[in-house]
Amino acid sequence: MTKQKIMDLLPTGKRSLLFDFAIVVCTTVLFLFVFDLIFTQIAFSWRHYLAIVGYFAFFYFFFVLITHQNRVDWAHSESKAFLILFLNLAGTTVITFLLTMLTFGLKTISVRWQAFTIFLLFLVSYTALSVSKLTLPYLYVQKHRRKHFSEEPTGNQNNTAIIGAGWTGTGLAKMFENDHSIFKPVCFIDDNARKIRKNILGLPVAGSTKDIAKIVKKYHVHKIIFAIPSCAPEVKQRIIADCIATKCVLKIVPPLQEMVNTYDPKTLTTRDVRIDDLLGREPLAFDMTAIKEYIHDKTALVTGGGGSIGSELCRQIAGYGPKKLIILDIYENNAYDIQMELKRHYPELNLEVTIASIADYQRCRILFETFRPDYVFHAAAHKHVPLMEHVPEQAIKNNVVGTWNLCRLAAEFKVERFLLISTDKAVNPTNVMGASKRCCEMIVKYHAQTCPDTVFCAVRFGNVLGSNGSVIPLFRHQIEEGGPITITHKDIIRYFMTIPEAVSLVLETGAFSQSGEIFVLDMGKPVKILDLAENMIRLMGLKPYTDIQIIFTGLRPGEKLFEELLIRGEDMRTTSNKKIFICKQIDVSEKDFITQLETLISLSQANEPEKVVEQLHAMIPTYRYPEVGD
Repeated sequence: MTKQKIMDLLPTGKRSLLFDFAIVVCTTVLFLFVFDLIFTQIAFSWRHYLAIVGYFAFFYFFFVLITHQNRVDWAHSESKAFLILFLNLAGTTVITFLLTMLTFGLKTISVRWQAFTIFLLFLVSYTALSVSKLTLPYLYVQKHRRKHFSEEPTGNQNNTAIIGAGWTGTGLAKMFENDHSIFKPVCFIDDNARKIRKNILGLPVAGSTKDIAKIVKKYHVHKIIFAIPSCAPEVKQRIIADCIATKCVLKIVPPLQEMVNTYDPKTLTTRDVRIDDLLGREPLAFDMTAIKEYIHDKTALVTGGGGSIGSELCRQIAGYGPKKLIILDIYENNAYDIQMELKRHYPELNLEVTIASIADYQRCRILFETFRPDYVFHAAAHKHVPLMEHVPEQAIKNNVVGTWNLCRLAAEFKVERFLLISTDKAVNPTNVMGASKRCCEMIVKYHAQTCPDTVFCAVRFGNVLGSNGSVIPLFRHQIEEGGPITITHKDIIRYFMTIPEAVSLVLETGAFSQSGEIFVLDMGKPVKILDLAENMIRLMGLKPYTDIQIIFTGLRPGEKLFEELLIRGEDMRTTSNKKIFICKQIDVSEKDFITQLETLISLSQANEPEKVVEQLHAMIPTYRYPEVGD
């Protein structure tokens, strides 16, 4: 039985008032009787007993009712409740004293003795009521705790160390103190030297986070809860790595920003550690108010709306109350999945889902004519680097032709904003996919220079954790199959962000974007893919190189050891969000660009892959072949 169920058995409502009435009356009568015996020079008559007890009890309950003290759950009350109790009794004491003076005057007892008597009565009553409200729940809880614990399985499999002895950690300890069926807190771990070797809620602060391995062994810990939501990313990364090394079950209280942005009572306790907890940077904060102001009551078109980025765009846009949301995707299964999800969570959403290719100009034109979107979020693209190396003409047909079609239609139908989802692989590209996305950026820039009625901009970011085709699902699948994990190069590094972060970045850019700009995210330190793989193995309770092997296969065609976010010559400036920067794209020659683009499209439609690659090199001077390392 949990503590809450136990407390349901205690007197509440009217029963609580009767219980307090019995304490107040008995305490007052007993006090007056003892006081009368000790101080023989004072002679209380039955009238004094009746008047003082009556005044005190009446006005105490008067204050209790107007301050709603009868509704307080004393088993879970804080100091504020006892302060109100104190004030209620203080007010009762003053009124009782004044009424006693008016009733008896100075005939029997002097003013000094009368004041002294009432003051002592106040102290005795407060003590009696406070003790009753603390002791009785404690006795009930202890009685049922013994019964509950006697039914628990023996052993220490639920022994839990809580990292962080602050408000969050102690709150969790209270939550589990009477129910050890999942977690049995046995100690705290905290880096505050003033807390170490102290007892908090009856649990020892066993040491600092540098002593995790020793503490786990000493206290027979099988589970660890990381309960420092505001912890610095670098410190959090180190602590979690140490916890993973112990092979204990590890849970985490989500970071504060995550709890605020995605409020869900289920996530306010603990969750499993995710790989993004090891990114080593702060979760990004976004201006939700600004996003809502420009999305609300507008028509938004999301291309590639069934993909990992596109579907999250649809989820977040739906939450801002658009006039209409249009999902365009060529893959019907993904489109159907996000359609069903949005209908469940947003039944009032005006939703339109259409299956079409962005390379089909006539079908896209019908879409624009029919729905007249205010905003276009262009996430549709072929993005798999090695596959596009083998079919460069297909990358052009989809990525480049599709973007060209959408930009022309956005300009013709005077769309307010057109946002291209770009990639860091477009910077100094070394592969066809990156080169095709750089070409898309140039198309956006061309329209920004020539179409003043529409804001054309792009958002450029790195790899997205958990997206289709990313290393996370691949590594997880390889681990589940028993390995090995395959990595192209031991020194390869990448920037990472979460899918919600990437999408929030896209949406926030729409609030202050100007035509021709590319938005870049400060993604913190790049992550070494080898470290990522090792951490994923540990998160799944295994040992790298012992349980799961890691092998290196060599860089794939078009793959770089590291990605870049800026092209030489692009100016960088800050925005109101310190994590988002704006770089102004290099101007394109309007006449030459159109000629080159038409040639590129013609070569792709003629299915001449070698000439497509040659034309990409001609159009993009920074497109180069990567230096292949060992």
